Amino acid sequence: MATQTYFSLKGLEEYLEKISEAGQDIDEAAAIAILEGCEVMKEGMQRRVAKDTHNLEQHIQIDGPHQEGNYIFAEVGVIHKKEFTDSETARYGNAQEYGTSSMSAQPYIRPTIKGDKTKALREMKKSLEEAGAL
Repeated sequence: MATQTYFSLKGLEEYLEKISEAGQDIDEAAAIAILEGCEVMKEGMQRRVAKDTHNLEQHIQIDGPHQEGNYIFAEVGVIHKKEFTDSETARYGNAQEYGTSSMSAQPYIRPTIKGDKTKALREMKKSLEEAGAL
């Protein structure tokens, strides 16, 4: 079971237009902004995760940015792909987040989404402003 969230960058057409007018690559600016937001979320997850062995904390990573057409995205957290996280650590990450029949949940992803989403969006907006919207 994966926990995920989506960030919408609606209402930023003005920024994107100014970036384009400044001769900047909009896709590159958006990718950098996405990474800025992911860094905020990664730091929040690492701050909140159980620190028993620090293994889970070290496996909180960012995968991306990736682009599919005009859609630019990245994943942040315990990435369930072989090149990022072994299956045992991925299962342990889910057990920490949701608990098991023998262990209480110690969530770190959902509290980060709830507590840091506004900060992440603010960092993304700031990145776009710095790319040419000022």
